Parts: sequence; C-alpha cells; structure tokens
Amino acid sequence: MSKAPRYADLHLHPSMRLYHHHVDPSEKNYWPQNANQDLGTGFSRWVGKMSEGVSKVSQTHFDSCIEGHTRVLFDSLYPIERGFVRFRKHMEWLLPKSMLEALVVTASGVSSKQFHHAREDDDYFSELLEQYEQVQQHQGPSPCGRYAYKIVNSFDEMDSYLDDNDGHIAIVLTIEGAHVLGCGTPTSARLSSEQLREQVLGNLDAIKAWENPPFFMTFAHHFWNQLCGHAATFPTAARLSLNQQEGLNQGFTELGWDVMQSMLSRDNGRRILIDTRHMSARSRIEYYEYVQDHNRKNPDDRIPVISSHAATNGFATMEESYAVADTMAKKKNTPFCSWSLNISAEEMQAIHDSGGLVGVILDKGRLSGIKKLQGIERIQDPAEKRKAFSRMILDNLFELVQAVDAPTAWDVLMLGSDLDGVITHIDCYDSMSTIPQLREDLTSYLQETQYRKELWYGMEPEEIFEKFFETNAQRFLKQHFQP
Repeated sequence: MSKAPRYADLHLHPSMRLYHHHVDPSEKNYWPQNANQDLGTGFSRWVGKMSEGVSKVSQTHFDSCIEGHTRVLFDSLYPIERGFVRFRKHMEWLLPKSMLEALVVTASGVSSKQFHHAREDDDYFSELLEQYEQVQQHQGPSPCGRYAYKIVNSFDEMDSYLDDNDGHIAIVLTIEGAHVLGCGTPTSARLSSEQLREQVLGNLDAIKAWENPPFFMTFAHHFWNQLCGHAATFPTAARLSLNQQEGLNQGFTELGWDVMQSMLSRDNGRRILIDTRHMSARSRIEYYEYVQDHNRKNPDDRIPVISSHAATNGFATMEESYAVADTMAKKKNTPFCSWSLNISAEEMQAIHDSGGLVGVILDKGRLSGIKKLQGIERIQDPAEKRKAFSRMILDNLFELVQAVDAPTAWDVLMLGSDLDGVITHIDCYDSMSTIPQLREDLTSYLQETQYRKELWYGMEPEEIFEKFFETNAQRFLKQHFQP
C-alpha cells in the first residue's frame, strides 16, 4: 500500500499570519481559516479593492494544508519590519493615522493592535520569542482530534512522526530576516558598534540554544538591517509611501560577516543555514564567494545555499541583473520578473554546485514580466487561464534547469510558495489546499504539450514533480537536518 503524499513547502507563513491576526490570544488556532480585520470604513473598502490581488483570508491554516497533502511546512517566523508601518514623511503629514492604519490592516492582515504596537515599539527580538512560544504552545491535536502538528528537530524525527499518522504535519522552523536579532532599528542605530555587536550576537546565541532552533534564516528582507544590503522589492506605488533606500544594493558590513559566520558555525550550537532570498545581488556575490571557498577547503562539511522563495530574472550573471536599476520599466516587456531580487543563470549554477535548494514562489508578480502577466490576466476561460499560469511557472523552472544544463538541476528545485506572505498569489493556487491541483496541472501540461522535452533529461513529468513537491525536500533534510 503506497504512502499518502507528503508535499513540502520551503517557505510559508502560518505562524506569522496567526501571530499578527486580530483574534483574542486565547482563541488563536492554527487550524481554521481566518480573515483580515474589517475596519468598516469607506477608505478601508477602497484599500481592499486596490489590493484585491493579495488574499484577505489565511492561505496556510492547517486544515488547508491537510486538504492539500502538505505535510512538511518550513514555517517562517517574521516580526514585521517597522518600515511597513512608519511611512515616508509626506504620507505621515498627508494622511491621518486612521487611514495609515487602514492601508496596513486591510491589505496585510496585521491587526489594528499590532499596527499601533509596531508604530510605538521596535523590539524585534521580543516579538520573535512570542512567535516561537506561540508555535510551541499549540503543538498537538487539531480541534477535531483527527490531525496534529509537531515541531521537529531532525529528518529522522520528522520521518517517524509522519509515518505515525497520515494526518500529521511536521513543522521545520525558519526565520525571515536577521533584523530579528535586534538590528536595523532606530534604537539599534544609536548603539555603539561594540554594543550592537554584543546585542546581536547574544540574541543569536539565545536562538541557537532554543529547544527547536531554526533550520535556516533569510538573512535580509525589505529594509536595512545593518548586516548586509537588500534588493528592491516594492512597485512604484508602494515606493511613494515606503522607503527602502537605506542599504539598498549594498554589500556585507563587518558585523554582517561576523553574524553570518556565527550562524554557520557549529562551535556555538547547531548550524543555521543562510537563505539568500532578499539579499542584494552584491551581498549574494560576496556570500557565494565565501561559500565556494569554504566548500573547497572543507569537502566533508559543505555549506548548501538556500534561496527559499525565488524565481528567475532571465539574466546570465548577477552583475548584469543589477547593472540597471530595478524599476517597473525594467520588467515591463520581459518574459520574467527581471529584478535583481530574482535568480540569474550564474546564481542557479552556484546554488546547484553547493548542493543547495531553490524554492519556487507562487507570486505571479515575481514570476513574470508586466505585459506577459497582463496578457494572462485577460484570459476569460478558466481552464485556459490555468494553463497559462502553468506555463508561466514552467518557464521559470526550465530557465533555471537550463542554467545548469544537467539532470541534477531538477534535484535543486522545490516549492517555496510564500503563501500568507502578503503576495500577489496566482489566482487558481490561492491556498495550500490547491497544491494537488497545481501538481496535476504542471504534470498534465508537460504530458499534453511535450514542452521543452530536451530539458526533461529522459524523465517523465510524474518523476520531475515527485522531486519538486516531495523527494527533493526529503533528500535535503536527510543530508542536512540532523542533530
């Protein structure tokens, strides 16, 4: 008798969504769907319409994961960066606080309470500890008693727990953004370099001492964290109100090198792998040079590179990808989202050579150029539209595979949806419950069209997507997720 599917997702946000949701803490529950807080104003309704491409209900609640056969969740803890709630000065002058609140609460799912807290406080580390405590405390059976979840600390523990019951969900903890260490805030900017170093490395040591330490950490995110530069992420409209200029496209700082090496060290606890998503292209170039040098010198202790929720930018090299500023014009007529945030052919080769992983995102704005996406959005027939979205995802996969030009490229790729990460999700794949449909659609498209068959390398579509949705994650965890 064959096992039930064990789909894995390298990057999603059930804990972040639940933590920032507006319900009473005593009623918080990972299992049922929840909806964004409704402020009930005309302006909030307008914001809802303007942001209708972003889900207003939870996408990764665990009932949805059970329905979608997703049993391995890389749950990304994330205290919201203050740059999302502290706007550019002209916005603060022009709009009353109630409207600024509506912008954040309606579009993102952050509660009014959390919005006001974030405006007044910048203690990221305390919020991280609260999210960690939340996911720990709720472990165990679902309200109906048929299912359960558990944070696991190794591949063997995960494998045994999933073997126990088809209704079990295994959580592998991760963190998005090294700002959680207490850096990248007005408060930390006032510290001396030695005070900041002591605070950040002390917090990192505390995380490494957790009962369930994170498997990897996304080193940068949307705003300056005093450790390394970040890549541009905001469209023009968002740039009018949110400012991510400080640190944009810069490289590593001296403190950043210290933190990165401390994360990767085994001398101070378990190694925390680095997720390069959101790092500037310049920072990524510096990091890959470090990893390549380490792996040459330490063949028995190699560091794999992770990019947990990515897509291709269509460029040959990382330097080419940031030679032109990341604007809406840059990706207007391109087949892929051509911003330096995404992965070039050179970068895919580097990740492959390190034995790493690329999680492919389900954000249509990160997968496609503007005109190409607009053409898909105009398709009226639901079946044809689904095929077009399947082709969009496949084009990204084949571009990444072609960069390596070997069958082992398929061992590097898996799902990294970023659902509940406030993304512009693909219409027909708007929650974890739709993942079986996604797999079926991708498989059927290849079977029916024989699209890019030269890049299948003799495999059948079923084998390719068994790797993508299941076995690549299992193989990687078996190799790297050990006590």
